[in-house]
Amino acid sequence: MQRFCQAVALALSVLSVTRASPGLFSAEEASSSTESVEDISEPTGSPRLSDIEIIRGVNLGGVFLIEPFIRPSLFDQFNSSSPSEIPVDEWTFTEKLGKEEAKRQLEDHWDTFVTKEHLESLAESGINWIRIPIGYWAFNLTDDEPFVDGQVPYIERILGWAQETGLKVELDLHGAPGSQNGYDNSGHRVTPEWLHSRTNVDRTLDAVRKMTQLAVYWEDAVYGIQILNEPSRWKWPVSDILEFYNEAYDLVRSMTNDVYFVIHDTFLGPNEWSTLVSSNWTNALMDTHIYQMFDNYIITLNESAHIDMVATMAENVTRFDRSSIGVVVGEFSAATHDCTKYINGLGRGSRWEGTLEYVDHPLCPFENCTCTGDYGSDYTAFSDHYKRFLRRYIDSQLSIYDRELAGWFYWNFRTESAPEWDYMLGVEQGWIPKFPRTAIPMTSDEESEISATDLVSSASLSPTFTPYVIFSVLAFALILS
Repeated sequence: MQRFCQAVALALSVLSVTRASPGLFSAEEASSSTESVEDISEPTGSPRLSDIEIIRGVNLGGVFLIEPFIRPSLFDQFNSSSPSEIPVDEWTFTEKLGKEEAKRQLEDHWDTFVTKEHLESLAESGINWIRIPIGYWAFNLTDDEPFVDGQVPYIERILGWAQETGLKVELDLHGAPGSQNGYDNSGHRVTPEWLHSRTNVDRTLDAVRKMTQLAVYWEDAVYGIQILNEPSRWKWPVSDILEFYNEAYDLVRSMTNDVYFVIHDTFLGPNEWSTLVSSNWTNALMDTHIYQMFDNYIITLNESAHIDMVATMAENVTRFDRSSIGVVVGEFSAATHDCTKYINGLGRGSRWEGTLEYVDHPLCPFENCTCTGDYGSDYTAFSDHYKRFLRRYIDSQLSIYDRELAGWFYWNFRTESAPEWDYMLGVEQGWIPKFPRTAIPMTSDEESEISATDLVSSASLSPTFTPYVIFSVLAFALILS
């Protein structure tokens, strides 16, 4: 998952009963490339959204659009291949395996990676929403693309489970034809071509239409439609993205008024969000993603500074005029390092150890920067001190997102080997609270230990590295001035 741009943009801006029917679409109907499908419902009257409580959600990421860091085992089967032949995203995964074998493996993945028991456990921990990222090819697949379809029956099964467990759902179009950002989280790590073709836009809108049909059909479960995740404003003029947003809004509202219409901030800072919003929109939400590990400056901060940075990065978000559009943090996590396997993309290194392209030295707040111990993939090796830090870091985020905004979605509900990105593991291990809040407050001794350790960490920076951190602080000061 290549999310370098989120942190950069924010730093610059602040410094029931399951249906017995087989479902809405057959597999063939779901993935057909027709430009339109018959609406199944007239727009309804007053929306259901006025009584919505705070959104406390998780992402079901890596299910219907696979990402290497969430389920690395799917990609590690190719390790015997030469580096240039190893798949790096779902496009190259299916291309490498061929449609028959890819579909066999992915159907097993769709069937097992998220279960009803997972949703029940999430609901028991206080989660009340789930966000389901989906690639366009679940709804609109052409013969010349290597992707495979068949996701919709599994999506509808989750909608049935959500209905039974009382979870509300946001359907999120996470990948668009041609790729809207070029990242593996769009399904294709490639130079983006999305808005270079009207055909791509029409196919994207067709996927939005079919997602909205699901929302109307599963009206007791689906309460939000995110029309596209992370379209990059570095790739496309904001005016062109707004034009797409308006087309998508008209499409969704021609079918229902009773779901949130959710857009992404395109990595713009909150002071520019108004350029993405039309005054006639109703029941709309702005989705912003807040991470601290994809920025070469922020990753060098010590634990105390990371916690302070939470408020700094959220300051302009909370100041944004939310009278016309609400704000939800659609992605965040407990991670403050980029040691997680494949987090910067398969085949790429890390800032932390200085192995990422264009990084010529390790970027961490210590003399020895290694992705082991507290910064490794084995949570059983985490120190008690680090787990207390994770709890403080999560609490500092939730104290803002949960109280001052429309809510939040944690990324992700679970992973294979990325502890700080695994909500269910965090709840189990105690660094993520349940709701209502049942996490045990830290004692004053624990607070003192963290503060003292932060001082030691700050003092132990190498002489050559200290100026780099000072430069980082000065850079943020200039940005915020």
